[in-house]
Amino acid sequence: MFLFEWKGKTLIPTKKALDEMSHHDVDMHKVKEILEEGFDCARSKRKRNIAERGIRRSGKIVKVVVADVGSYCKIIHVGEFTEKKGRFGLHDEEW
Repeated sequence: MFLFEWKGKTLIPTKKALDEMSHHDVDMHKVKEILEEGFDCARSKRKRNIAERGIRRSGKIVKVVVADVGSYCKIIHVGEFTEKKGRFGLHDEEW
């Protein structure tokens, strides 16, 4: 069994997040890459223990939302949305 870590904590997806990952063709390797190399794509203010990171793919942004629950991080959402021009700048590359 493979363990995926981010910021020294194990990443554990919820069942709903696993379904969303499957729908958007994202695996745990890609989730880790998005969290480590992606940009902050929060559309609204989040709680202190929640991080929302994204990366561009084919004109869309794939985002991962993670909650730090103490001894591990729970992946609570994986989604995709169309990027609006200039909203997040041009500093990130597509994958």
